[in-house]
Amino acid sequence: MKPFLKCVVCLSVVLAGWDGSAAVAADTSAKPNIVLFLVDDFGQRDLSCYGSELYETPQMDQLAAEGMRFTDAYSAYPRCVPSRQGLLSGKYPCRLTYESQQAAGREHHLPLGETSFGEALKEFGYRTCYIGKWHLGHDGGDPGAQGFDTVIHAGSAGATGSFFYPFTVEKGHRVENPIDGKEGDYLVDRMTDKAVEYVKQKHDAPFLMVMAHYAVHTPIEAPEEVTKKYAKKLRKMGVAVGGKRDDADLVVDRQSKTKTIQNNPTYAGMIERTDDSLGRIIKALDDAGIENNTAIILTSDHGGLSTRGKDSKRGLATSNAPLRQGKGSIFEGGTRVPLIVKWPGKVMPGSTSPVQVTGTDHYPTMLEIAGAPLRPKQHLDGRSYVKAMHGESYQRDGMFWYKWQARPDSTGDTRALSYIEGNFKIIQWIDEDLVELFDLSSDIGEQSNLVSQMPDRATAMLSKLNEIEASVGNLRERGRKELERRLSRVSAKAKK
Repeated sequence: MKPFLKCVVCLSVVLAGWDGSAAVAADTSAKPNIVLFLVDDFGQRDLSCYGSELYETPQMDQLAAEGMRFTDAYSAYPRCVPSRQGLLSGKYPCRLTYESQQAAGREHHLPLGETSFGEALKEFGYRTCYIGKWHLGHDGGDPGAQGFDTVIHAGSAGATGSFFYPFTVEKGHRVENPIDGKEGDYLVDRMTDKAVEYVKQKHDAPFLMVMAHYAVHTPIEAPEEVTKKYAKKLRKMGVAVGGKRDDADLVVDRQSKTKTIQNNPTYAGMIERTDDSLGRIIKALDDAGIENNTAIILTSDHGGLSTRGKDSKRGLATSNAPLRQGKGSIFEGGTRVPLIVKWPGKVMPGSTSPVQVTGTDHYPTMLEIAGAPLRPKQHLDGRSYVKAMHGESYQRDGMFWYKWQARPDSTGDTRALSYIEGNFKIIQWIDEDLVELFDLSSDIGEQSNLVSQMPDRATAMLSKLNEIEASVGNLRERGRKELERRLSRVSAKAKK
């Protein structure tokens, strides 16, 4: 849509009141195309429209200005593979993954028996395309086996070997339909080239395109000119250039060290180029005359890489502050993500929503956008947020996490169960003698444990957490016993 027309549409919304009819330019006669723009390791505070003062994300900010920005969006898990399991299946990842199976070298993290949202939309008449990071299976378990007609540079590894050509691949992994290139080419740009080519095709049916960037995951690499731009910007801001192993802003947070300042110029450059990618795709939609009949969903798989083990020397990418910790952690910095949705004629431009959304919810939402039948037995833990997109405010039912992975050496996190209900969040630490209760409405940084002040609420939430865990039935016995012991202990305190 041209800038002047965008202004006219937005003005008509203000003057007419929003009921969807004001955006007369929107074509609602056909099933909408759907673009899922999924950024890797991208924290909620990594966008300027979510509060970053360093990172420049004009295209994402414009998407928010033309659509809806969600303030309380979460991932299904604070790490890559399980979060993608939840996204593609609509189920809590703990329903699909068991530690014993992972240890045995299970190849397909998304079982072929699951019906992905790609398969569901394909069955409903959509053309389907998957570009980029897959990380859910090797040969026979790639996106082509999960409902996607077109597959481009879909890797089984968690990261590209390099963002610069020849885009090396981690040993033991492969890339399906790898992208070509030449010396100096940047993977973010080349993936976007392919996305633009796909949009430009003459489609005889509506399409779903998943643009799953490897950025802004490690390796932290960006073109030299954009890295220099942000180093200069940091100096003008009076902020020390970071991204080194010994950054001065690191603080000890229990079992980890966490960055508190966004000052990595290379990471900032990665974000800018990823933002450019979104802008190029939107322009291609506009050039093809289909922008007004395309729903765009921008989100991330989990929080930014901001935390490491106390003895680790790895450099860190970003800070999620005031959210606590980051990737790998069950704290808010590990699970909160950006979520922006643009759907012309359906979503009020420049709006925000406080409705809670988690990673399993995108599956039923995309089905509802398409007008396809919901599959509640498949997306068991997903809740469509289309009502929120239409401006309705409501309280989603509680959200559950079972974080079975512990990586105290790399990202400084341990195992935990968590449950959020409204403003309150309970964490059951499996490997520590600790239960924590937080009121996120007044303590977004999760600093004040309210278990002793609110024993009744803690007991009720632990009971609900235990009930959900029992329905899933895949906690290791030690975790189950620890949960029951904690519940008994809190209940005893409540009776005193």
